[in-house]
Amino acid sequence: MIEKGSDSMGNRLEGRLAAVTGAASGNGRAIAEKMLAEGARLAAIDLNAEALDSVFGDRPDVLTVEANVTDEDSLKAGFGRIRDEFGHLDALVNNAGIAKFGTFEDLSRAEWDQVFAVNSTGPFLVSREAYPLLKAGNGDHTRSIVNITSVEAHIVISSSGHPQIHYNASKGALLQLTRALSVEGAQAGVRVNAVAPGFIETPFTAESLKDPKARDWMLERTPMGRIGKPEDVANGVAFLSSDEASWITGTTLFIDGGWTVY
Repeated sequence: MIEKGSDSMGNRLEGRLAAVTGAASGNGRAIAEKMLAEGARLAAIDLNAEALDSVFGDRPDVLTVEANVTDEDSLKAGFGRIRDEFGHLDALVNNAGIAKFGTFEDLSRAEWDQVFAVNSTGPFLVSREAYPLLKAGNGDHTRSIVNITSVEAHIVISSSGHPQIHYNASKGALLQLTRALSVEGAQAGVRVNAVAPGFIETPFTAESLKDPKARDWMLERTPMGRIGKPEDVANGVAFLSSDEASWITGTTLFIDGGWTVY
């Protein structure tokens, strides 16, 4: 965790109001902690209320919001609380996601729908609730949506032994949502970008990384020679959410150690 006041923190988001989905663990927790370290107040959104309270419950600069990104009523209630507490938003990070593995022939409709509901429809629903709050910003700085996609929105890496056609397709849809919304958002002063992580040490990848052969395969394909950390993703998100990225929209920042170079 990056503590406020440490040498590694800045103040790029001082006074900003931010919301992060999937904030209780993995990349989402690292992103949330980075936003706080950079000076933002935070709405930490997650399905797991107990985990939210465990991580953020004693922080006065955090509003914990239990919400399911696939449920419209849940999101309306959650963003109603954010509106009442914050009044507007300066940054939204659509991080909540799900990964499932399985071959095409064995893939059920229910699993396909589940992955799309979280990874594609979820960011759409969250962004739709957040959009009026982003537009209501005071205009002193740009407002931002950052969608966490994946290198697998751009390339297929099922040769690593974990085919996931539905994950690839859902992240590809989120990439196009990012690009399309950036056009409309630009007219309202809302920038929309994506961060595409490679292999990051999170609960999502823990099982794959336990396999020495799979880990070695990933390292061999990564020019920088290491597996990524959630903090690597968080640093990129903080940049895209700040005024340092004020003329950047509709693009993807790859945080993959060079994976997509090959």
